[in-house]
Amino acid sequence: MLTIDQRFKRLGFNVGISYQVFIKDLSKNTSLIVEGTRKTGYSTYRYSFYKVTYVKGGKKIKEKVYSENVSALRVLRQVTSFLNFIERSDSVV
Repeated sequence: MLTIDQRFKRLGFNVGISYQVFIKDLSKNTSLIVEGTRKTGYSTYRYSFYKVTYVKGGKKIKEKVYSENVSALRVLRQVTSFLNFIERSDSVV
């Protein structure tokens, strides 16, 4: 059985902090980020998945949140679906 770190690595993400932060650069200025935190009432990490765009100098200009406070399994499904969508979109052009 693969760990969440291994699963995100297979999707092309860099592991920032094991089980907590995963980052995949889509372009020079845009990244996908998955963050895990401990929430009261849950025995496991809960994850947020979002896309963020920065301009030169590191100023954030855009953030699109795709999910918040979801399980590891759900966030992995959402990320995989999103990456498949990007792949399909790129091949159509």
